[in-house]
Amino acid sequence: MEFTSQNYYDFILKDYIRKKIKNQINSILNSGLLCIKHMVDDTVDPDFLDQLINKNYPEYESNDLSLLHSSNNHPGFSELKTISQLTFRIAIIQTAYILSCQDLEIKTYLQLMKKVFPTKKDSQEALNSIFSMFNQMVDCFERHLQMITIPFYKPTFNIRDFQFVRICYEYAIKIVDEQLNELYPEEEL
Repeated sequence: MEFTSQNYYDFILKDYIRKKIKNQINSILNSGLLCIKHMVDDTVDPDFLDQLINKNYPEYESNDLSLLHSSNNHPGFSELKTISQLTFRIAIIQTAYILSCQDLEIKTYLQLMKKVFPTKKDSQEALNSIFSMFNQMVDCFERHLQMITIPFYKPTFNIRDFQFVRICYEYAIKIVDEQLNELYPEEEL
């Protein structure tokens, strides 16, 4: 029987990827929860945040698929790791904001988002901070294709693949923008 890339994904990678992503999300949520007690005027104490990131980043890093599938001996790896650390930092801060909301009248996720991010501009700024990290990561990979170490895929990886990733990213931004217009119809231009 021929073992295809679809078989490889279904039988080997799918559970591995799910586990890594769940572990990353847990790292973010647990870190965000710890930040709640260290918030003053909607700002996480920067000293506490730095200590928390130093302590919890290794767990996040061990589940970061972009790092796990990159050569840590490559000169571009340190740039990729910095992007990963900044992504972790931003995710913790945004999670802490969301988790610190104590409005007992909130019944839905939509209400929660509108409470935490009262304007479309607030939501766009929060999303843009994460999107900018994704953009920087794709830029890093485009500059350093040889850094990628996905064994079954590396021989065919090229800039065309990242053009596809960038098109998907731009499409996702378009969809998010449409959803923000639905969430904040009063602010639509």
